Amino acid sequence: MPKRNKKSLKKKQNRQSVSGRFHKGQNKTMLQLISIFGSSQVNIFILIFFFILVSLIYANALDVPFIFDDSAVRDQPGLRITQLSLENFKKVAFETIPRNRPVANITFGLNYYFHKYDIFGYHLVNILIHIATSMFLYLFIKGTLKTPALADKNYSVQIPFFATVIWLVNPVHTQSVTFIYQRINSLAAMFYILALLLYITARFADKKGTKYISALGCLLAGLSALGSKENAGSLPFVILLYELFFFRNLKFGQSRRQLLSIAGVATCLMILIWFYIGTDPWGGLLHTFRKRDFTMYQRVLTEFRVVIYYIGLLLFPHPSRLNLDYDFPLSHSVSEPFTTIVCIGAVMGCICSAVYLAKKERLIAFCILWFFGTLVIESSVIGLEIIYEHRTYLPSMMLILMLTVLAFRYVKPDWLRISGFCIIIVLCSFWTVTRNQVWSDPVIFWADCVQKSPNKASPHSSLGFALIRQGRTAEAERCFSKALQIKPDSPWAHVNMGTVMERKGNVNKAIWHYNKALQFEPDNENANYNLGVVFHRRGNTKMAFIHYSKALERNPDNALAHNNIGVILKNRGKLKDAYDHYTEAVRINPDYTDARRNLNFISEKIGRAAKHQGIKP
Repeated sequence: MPKRNKKSLKKKQNRQSVSGRFHKGQNKTMLQLISIFGSSQVNIFILIFFFILVSLIYANALDVPFIFDDSAVRDQPGLRITQLSLENFKKVAFETIPRNRPVANITFGLNYYFHKYDIFGYHLVNILIHIATSMFLYLFIKGTLKTPALADKNYSVQIPFFATVIWLVNPVHTQSVTFIYQRINSLAAMFYILALLLYITARFADKKGTKYISALGCLLAGLSALGSKENAGSLPFVILLYELFFFRNLKFGQSRRQLLSIAGVATCLMILIWFYIGTDPWGGLLHTFRKRDFTMYQRVLTEFRVVIYYIGLLLFPHPSRLNLDYDFPLSHSVSEPFTTIVCIGAVMGCICSAVYLAKKERLIAFCILWFFGTLVIESSVIGLEIIYEHRTYLPSMMLILMLTVLAFRYVKPDWLRISGFCIIIVLCSFWTVTRNQVWSDPVIFWADCVQKSPNKASPHSSLGFALIRQGRTAEAERCFSKALQIKPDSPWAHVNMGTVMERKGNVNKAIWHYNKALQFEPDNENANYNLGVVFHRRGNTKMAFIHYSKALERNPDNALAHNNIGVILKNRGKLKDAYDHYTEAVRINPDYTDARRNLNFISEKIGRAAKHQGIKP
């Protein structure tokens, strides 16, 4: 054989050898990932099962109307994408309040782009997020059970399935799925668990390409979680804890790589503090309590009781125990009420037990620390509302996994355990359907809240507002009277009572209530706008203009106020200023017929005046 041909043959053999090693490595990585997460056929079957199950239990939630904070979606013009352009996406993501939730903002904007305010589309997206989260959770649990710390524990292959399904059907999660605005919560949880799933993939991958791509995906998913809701800020610490528990056998040495990991987590913490609280963290925290009826000290003490209540709620989530607007009594000291110190002891005991059990019961300990660690941002020093069920959406994942693991360990024989799981799944599914029926009508929903929180003003006020929207003025008046009896300084109750008085024709009494609302909250948008309307109808355009302007100071996107100021300015002959306000009203609400008609009229008038003066309009 000629020498040249020998060299050519050798090069060809070398290429085949390299190609063979590449495919061998690639196949090895794929086989390894399949052994961890299961075959794609099985996973597709599980996904279909989750889809069918969630579709059945949330079918009656698809026509639930906008309720409570959903007004942030419906009434905020910044969450409307009218054209698919980079500029529009940028505005919706970063120029809409709250500006630190760009990912969630974009999803609401896309809902508006495709179907305006057709409620079905909003609920469909929420349900699909819930399904996707459950699938990521299922794969995450499977991957966790194959980590080095747990690989020899012989956990049942059924654990990921039952833990996920029980979490999936828990009726407590209706507040994260059926409540449209709380998409921010379920979306953050979805990206949170996806980030952890991709982290596992990166840790198990042999090939550098797979490892780097998974690590990049973990980073992007984490940022997306943080861009959906702030409670995702715990993710860097959970990943660090996960690495320590399941890959490093609780040994965290002082190598350069490990020190860099610690530095990275510390940097993440500083960035989070700067991004969400600013350069003055203490001042920022105090500001969150500015309009609260409780102090930071009271909130911290109360949250120990709230966290224990969350656990009880997840264990027994009967619809009669579920509520949006809780009347949860405050803790004024460690002994008032006495349950405060009991709950502090219980929480501290759980955390200490997790630390003590970490070596022998790695998974149980991690689940306990996960539950408290993912709750800490919303259940500690920040001046948020005392209690909301949707805060359990992410923490409950590992709590339910822990209970499932314990059931597999201690409940024998197998048929009894499986039967118990099936009963829990069927019962929780039925309760979820029942709870969604309560969400189906605002009057029914708020009446349920009033029944469960009879001594709190806000449910009565919200029920009255729902009754007004249905034209049931007399019933609404009784609700507002009760709210004012409980909380005489409630601005919203006074605003709503003023609305009732207007409808009854008692305008002077309406003005009194609006002014009373402004006494307690001087920048209340609705009180100022309603006063503007009352004065406008009476012909007192000077006072009307003042109150419309104050309403716009609080909310520059109040299209009604812009239109009404435009009317006043037009009548004063200030056509250019009127044109600007009409334009703004139409920009805020393109479907505002009166504002568009006024804009067209003033445009023609300005055009005719310009033509008459020989000026190019």
